[in-house]
Amino acid sequence: MKVLIGTDGSDDAVAAARRALAVLAPAETVTLVCVVEPPAIEAAGMESGMAGGLATADEIDSAWTAVNAEAAVALDRTDAALAGAVPSGTIFERVLEEGAAGPAVCRLAESLAVDVVVVGSRGRGAIRRALMGSVSTHVTNNAPCPVLVVRTGTDGEG
Repeated sequence: MKVLIGTDGSDDAVAAARRALAVLAPAETVTLVCVVEPPAIEAAGMESGMAGGLATADEIDSAWTAVNAEAAVALDRTDAALAGAVPSGTIFERVLEEGAAGPAVCRLAESLAVDVVVVGSRGRGAIRRALMGSVSTHVTNNAPCPVLVVRTGTDGEG
């Protein structure tokens, strides 16, 4: 079984990863993915079409460095939480993707031909979800394979 686990390094995402590995059949491959969206500074000043302050190349590079560092921390945190949960012999990979999280996870799931995608759900309210969208909803509706959504508080602890 090939498993793709989406993470943002949050407590909920880490708990979802741990819980998923506990309920799924032993995986041959586990891929952790963290998706970073382009930093807001990259498009700053472009939204109105009016001349305004545009970010310099150095400022944009610095912003990308920061988001990539945050993603590395998220992957490290999830990786550390899974120590011992991944059987020896399992291929374990870490991937950093760019773009909107839901579509990026679905594209990666398709390109890796995974058997299941795992994502956490913070259980946002209906109004906030309607305004902001939901990564878990997007993945559930668009992934090319089954999706395991692990809701907050279902990590088997506490």
